[in-house]
Amino acid sequence: MFSGIWLPIVTPLRNGEVDIDALQRLADYYLHTQISGFVALSTTGEAALLDQAERLTVLHALTDVIGSRLPMLIGVGGSSTRDVLHEIHRYDRWDCAGYLLSAPSYVCPNQAGVQWHFEQAALATERPIVLYNVPHRTGVTIEPDTVARLVEYDNIVAIKECVKENFAKLRGLRVNVLCGTDETFDECLSHGGTGGILASAHVCADLLVTIQALIRTECDLDARNLFASLLPVLRLLFSAPNPSAIKALLAFDHSLSDETRMPITRASAQLVERLSTARDRLQDLRAEFAGAMS
Repeated sequence: MFSGIWLPIVTPLRNGEVDIDALQRLADYYLHTQISGFVALSTTGEAALLDQAERLTVLHALTDVIGSRLPMLIGVGGSSTRDVLHEIHRYDRWDCAGYLLSAPSYVCPNQAGVQWHFEQAALATERPIVLYNVPHRTGVTIEPDTVARLVEYDNIVAIKECVKENFAKLRGLRVNVLCGTDETFDECLSHGGTGGILASAHVCADLLVTIQALIRTECDLDARNLFASLLPVLRLLFSAPNPSAIKALLAFDHSLSDETRMPITRASAQLVERLSTARDRLQDLRAEFAGAMS
């Protein structure tokens, strides 16, 4: 189930409020693309900066559009296991595909504490859990040995892995590995990864799907060439705090504001100019690799 390209959808804002209309238009647009599923309340969705009422607003808006047409994960995280379990119980009434769950942030537990945290979550719900290893944000890693113990729980089924050195170590475990760092997508796939939860899918999901298809059919050289051509755009998308560049690029083609919630600042004028060039570059890549994408 957890394979292909999943979209951690942005939360459009206007005048400090969640722009429900823009969010629903975006969701409807991506339903007609090649993504395999959505992630609501993700890092890219600025979930950490939304209050509880806003998070519920986002879930209502997305569910109304997506329904059962594509699966939707809900992002859950925080420092306190008790609070995380409370969130899971709150969201368990939603028709979701499961939870994208990060390690406890800021408190930096050891691996025994990390394992306990996820075990409590696995026992709190029957829905699937996708581990989220993002130590540059949480301050603690989910070590591959810990993952090997956690997948003994039937509903811990996948991991969004942001540490490229772990891709090879996770190979062979009973877990789907989804890339969480856009510029290492090809490396994840080469080590048996099943896809990615990638913010760049907002603007190049078709190219990412093509790269995965080329690797699956052992057209490795074509896949490497396409990914190498795409890499400068991916790096540009994360040259400012996420999701400011993503939102700025989306604003070229969609009816939404590039507004972010402080302390995340909007993309600078200089970055917007570079993103305009990147937008043209994406079109060039589609034309250049049209044969591989057909």
